Amino acid sequence: MNPSRRTFLTASASAVALSAVSYQRVLGANEKLNIGLIGAGGRGRSLILEAQKQGQNCVALCDVAPFRMEATTAALAKASGKTSFWGVSTYPRPKFYSDHRTLLEHSGLDAVIIATPDHWHHDVLLDAMAASKDTYVEKPLSKSIDEGRSMIAAVRKTKCVVQVGNQRHSGDHWKRCRDVIQSKDFGDLVWAKVWDCRNWVKKDPFAPPANFKDADKIDWKRFLGKASPRPFDAYRYFAWRWFWDYAGGLMTDIGAHQLDIVQWLGAAEKGPKSVVANGGNYHFKYWETPDVVHGVWDYGKFAATFAVEFVNGYDGVGATFYGTKRTLWADADKEVRVYDTIDKPDPKLKPRETWKVEYEGPAHMKNWLECCKSRKEPNSTIELGHRVITAAHLANIAYRTGKKVFWDAEKEEIAAK
Repeated sequence: MNPSRRTFLTASASAVALSAVSYQRVLGANEKLNIGLIGAGGRGRSLILEAQKQGQNCVALCDVAPFRMEATTAALAKASGKTSFWGVSTYPRPKFYSDHRTLLEHSGLDAVIIATPDHWHHDVLLDAMAASKDTYVEKPLSKSIDEGRSMIAAVRKTKCVVQVGNQRHSGDHWKRCRDVIQSKDFGDLVWAKVWDCRNWVKKDPFAPPANFKDADKIDWKRFLGKASPRPFDAYRYFAWRWFWDYAGGLMTDIGAHQLDIVQWLGAAEKGPKSVVANGGNYHFKYWETPDVVHGVWDYGKFAATFAVEFVNGYDGVGATFYGTKRTLWADADKEVRVYDTIDKPDPKLKPRETWKVEYEGPAHMKNWLECCKSRKEPNSTIELGHRVITAAHLANIAYRTGKKVFWDAEKEEIAAK
């Protein structure tokens, strides 16, 4: 073990002993959290910009590509509006790191946001826990079910506040849906149908930029991590979500949101009994994971279906919950409607009640930041993030094996038929 790594681990072990009371006193002396961002791509940039908007400091950035950190710094400076009389930026430039472990040693660091590719979430979170840093880890939590178990164990050995980026769990509109669905007036929930349909045929936002020439500026070996070694591939770098080595495709990337509301609103937090899945690559031929995929879960008291594809956006993003007395329909970008019927509705039928849906990202970040100071549990705990993404992982197993997968939620293991 090299001296710097030994120092890191020694300091981390001491930090774990920090009590909630003493931690609150530190924050009392400085109300703004000093946050480090690990993974400065598009999603990480959005998260740290929101944290800054809510009054926190970005003091450190880590990424395998310096140009990502430069772009994030520029975005933070622009959003801060800190310029001198002559238009020169006075924004305090965050420290750049190429190794997340050295970022975790940054002096005065209070918390970190992890927005790396999925295959790095596990190791980075474990190192953040060893350094006793409160953490926001972007969804999907893990790349495998075993990783999720390991992450729970690491978090619960500390006093750290860890929020998983299942942001819909901070939406008051979804809490209201839960209350309706779980009421006696709704009857028994028998089917939950969720979907996410987008048109990326017109423009694929994750396709490599035309004439990309900065491959030599990317630490490709670090990007790969424990994944299979291979020469640099711009598609794998920019569109890593669609390659099995780094992620689980649409099922985990989008299922982290849609399966969250299925299990939460349907009071099925323990997970499904079984799942089947089907789909394929019908348009984006460079993807390894399917660009159209459907899953069907049996939750014991109700069934759930999730359809996701990025080829045609006609249906948008939404959900319908079918009860034996009422029906709840939601456009995830606009509004929720509750109908006092289980028959095919007449076009003139007015909903019993309706309310707006708002983007949950700011509320989810606010919840984490508040919990970092109050030391309360956040809305999306490590256990919740694990249970949600387990349902998605099981669907990917079913898809890749072509078999129905049975799940023992109590033992947390795939069961025999």
